[in-house]
Amino acid sequence: MREIRERGGAVPCDAFMELALYHPQHGYYASGRPRYGREGDYLTAPTASEWYPRLVVRLLRHLAEHGGPLRLVEVAAGDGSLLAGVLDGLGPAGAGPLREVVAVERSRAMRVRLEALLAAASGRVVADPSSVPSSAAPTVIHASELYDALPVARAVGRGGGLAELWVAAGEGGLAWVERPAREEVAAYFGRHGVALEEGQIGEASLGAEGLHRRLLQGAAGAGLCLVLDYGYEARRLYDPRGRRGGSLTTYAGHRFGRDPLAAPGEADLTAHVNWDDLRRAAATAGWTEIGLWPLAEFLLRAGLAAELEERGLGPDAELDAAAFSTRQELKRLLDPDGMGSDLKMLVQARGGMVDAARSALRLDL
Repeated sequence: MREIRERGGAVPCDAFMELALYHPQHGYYASGRPRYGREGDYLTAPTASEWYPRLVVRLLRHLAEHGGPLRLVEVAAGDGSLLAGVLDGLGPAGAGPLREVVAVERSRAMRVRLEALLAAASGRVVADPSSVPSSAAPTVIHASELYDALPVARAVGRGGGLAELWVAAGEGGLAWVERPAREEVAAYFGRHGVALEEGQIGEASLGAEGLHRRLLQGAAGAGLCLVLDYGYEARRLYDPRGRRGGSLTTYAGHRFGRDPLAAPGEADLTAHVNWDDLRRAAATAGWTEIGLWPLAEFLLRAGLAAELEERGLGPDAELDAAAFSTRQELKRLLDPDGMGSDLKMLVQARGGMVDAARSALRLDL
């Protein structure tokens, strides 16, 4: 609250989220305690099961066979769950399918973990995507739940137009207050052809398109980008019949909440991705969309059935403890009422990666 008072007593929602999530001392991601996995506040696909990294390994191996050793850029690398699985499957960078590994992670506490993980793997860790140099090497960019963690502006339909929701620090604590919408917020909704109904709330991720464009520009040659996140296209994201109150939510202790002002710095804040932002960025950078699929469909396209058969865990395998454990893990990833449907994978490619990705994901059949 002191930070907000020092900024005039009220700040836009995106500025509040920046403080709540990334303040160097009190921000949610500043803490060294686990945020991911069963010990933390929420599960991600890489932390829910080792089978997600295994399928990524399978895809990377296919791409390397078609285009040579890869540079892997893992953005929002977190505690390194995905990279640990990839390195276990492919070996360290500089040998075999991997030419180079770069982990991008804003949290200082998580960077310490990543540096330890990559110390013996010829990898490096950076804090900001802009620190990743452009390279002509075949590049795979992977980002799991990066964009839904970006700070968002919050608007509400008022009188046929927009007002913006700011966070004010008063005697009674934090509260939402309405202000005239900033030009960039009004322009965002206008660009997507969105008119919020009276009282309808919607979020605008003002930095998503620019960030995605910068990431894609890091692949000067052939490239593949995998974005795993929660989101919808604009026409569904801002449909008042489904999300009249917006999508901004909190997660703490694996519990979902709707009051971002209740305990800033102690809970994760997240808002659904507008996939059209990332599509616009790719179009201007000359990338091709390969597909946008629910997580379950992506894993099946990436060769889940074949991977199970090769490990002796196919449908005809004896139901021993190992097979039962595997099926329970896969149930979490494939659940049509949960992660398997709610999480989406956006796949975009450039250059020689276009045909290789289509082949790997069975679009050439």
